[in-house]
Amino acid sequence: MHTAIIGTEELMGGMPVALGDEDSHHMRSVLRVSEGEPVRLVDGRGNMRAAVAVSISKGGVVCEFRGGVETLPRPRPRITLFQCVAKPVRMDWLVEKAQELGVERIVPVVSERVVARMRRGEKQDRWGRIVASALRQCGGAWLTDVDPVENWAGAIEEMRCFPGPVLIGALSDVARPIGEVLESIGVSGRGESIGWLIGPEGDFAPGELREALALQNAVAVSLGGNVLRVETAAIFAIAGTLAYMG
Repeated sequence: MHTAIIGTEELMGGMPVALGDEDSHHMRSVLRVSEGEPVRLVDGRGNMRAAVAVSISKGGVVCEFRGGVETLPRPRPRITLFQCVAKPVRMDWLVEKAQELGVERIVPVVSERVVARMRRGEKQDRWGRIVASALRQCGGAWLTDVDPVENWAGAIEEMRCFPGPVLIGALSDVARPIGEVLESIGVSGRGESIGWLIGPEGDFAPGELREALALQNAVAVSLGGNVLRVETAAIFAIAGTLAYMG
């Protein structure tokens, strides 16, 4: 069933809902939805409601509800991706796939070797549009939260306060196999919240890796024998976590 995103207040109401421009275009011109066809409306915060498209025109798409609100739990485990910012095309693709896989939160990090120059606190509206589009495509109910850009010092503090283990994809002799690490986390009962730190195209600077590994909740993890691209490493880490613990 096709998915569109509306506001929580609208979702909880009883009146017909006019979809926004992007959702209307997607329903009308991309999916070719017909009048009377069932659709699925979500607010990106886990709330979902069945509806029917009752009016489709160049002016937009109007839906009427068919039933009550259903609240879906967040995907488990709750994954936060501390991602050193990649080049724009690669970062956009990574953000899209993270949404499709059900990542709860992305913290974009500017580390020493990040190529894209971004300032702390900068908010990329483009990434918000990408996760919304990916949610429509994958039929989820929870939007991935994409934080404003964080610098390295801020990211270290975020990871220090993180309520679960932070796994660091590292090209290091002390890195343990991903399966071994995830199994130990699951057995110990700490699998509710998992953080992943993935470096930039040029990997972490030596001092950065030492600083991250000094965190009490940090674990160096091997992502295999090959040197992976940034986006490949991130998706490998997320998919591996879901496969072992999801």
